[in-house]
Amino acid sequence: MTAKLGKYIPGLLLLLGISLISILIAGQLPDYIGSVFIAVIIGVIINNFIKLDLEEFNPGVGLGLKKILKLAIVLLGGTISLQQLATVGFKGLLIIITIISLAFAATFLLGRVLNISNKRKILIAAGLSICGNTAIITSAPLIEAEDNDIFVAVSIVTLFGVLAVFLFPFIGLRLGLSDIIFGSWAGTAVNDTSQVVATGFIFSEEAGRIATMIKLSRNILMVPIIVLIGYFYSNSLANKTEEKINLIEIFPNFILGFLFLIILNSTGLIPVALGPVFDNLSQFLILLALSGIGLGVNLQDLKKVGFKPFLLGFTVAILMAVVSLSISRILFI
Repeated sequence: MTAKLGKYIPGLLLLLGISLISILIAGQLPDYIGSVFIAVIIGVIINNFIKLDLEEFNPGVGLGLKKILKLAIVLLGGTISLQQLATVGFKGLLIIITIISLAFAATFLLGRVLNISNKRKILIAAGLSICGNTAIITSAPLIEAEDNDIFVAVSIVTLFGVLAVFLFPFIGLRLGLSDIIFGSWAGTAVNDTSQVVATGFIFSEEAGRIATMIKLSRNILMVPIIVLIGYFYSNSLANKTEEKINLIEIFPNFILGFLFLIILNSTGLIPVALGPVFDNLSQFLILLALSGIGLGVNLQDLKKVGFKPFLLGFTVAILMAVVSLSISRILFI
């Protein structure tokens, strides 16, 4: 047991070190340059320029992105009320459905022009519109995607997700967006859950909460959409794959914990004195987990994607961002 736990220690210490350094640096900079932003930059520098051997650190870094972030999101539920959830509920869902439909339509139309295979189009559309790399990895066996197809889709989603972490807050500040508009924009147009959380909280704490709520709604929609992908692909191509869809494995269970704490907070069962504890702890765990984002960005690998898939991903990502921002500004005036 000790040996199993020990493998996580180097990576967790690395994340802790990046977190503490980012807090110190952010304290010397303007408020709009947050510690999460600094942590991502430090990670990219370590992975691409310092050439640190990350094999020893990967288990702990992976634990941060996969488990600690989910725990942080669950605790975040203790700072949100049903009233806040209702303010973005129907409108947020409307934007989500619009953006997912747009992403799939645009990916298949432009992908046909660029002569990109159906498998890559499906993986790119799923990754950009639903749940980032999770949607890609879940969809891949259902369409019998090859490793190179998965690599291309993951690289595209990673590239544009990380760019969003840097660019969205800057654009939001320049446009003078409110927290609710920015949170809606980030929650519907950015790819992976960790990237959405990072983007939202770089802008502001309130925007981070709103972005997280909306992104979790997208995550829930992953279940029916992945099922439809498997069904239509197998029928349209007469591809009788033996892969079965396990709905329990697909469903992001940590959302239940998030919703449970929202209900407890809304009914007053969480003491007022614990509010700051939930808030501070969730903020620190979010920073700790997201310190690993930059460590997963390999600039050399991104060069291998190829021009046509890059052009497809770039066009769809820009289209999603523009449409999402436009609808968010209309609905949340």
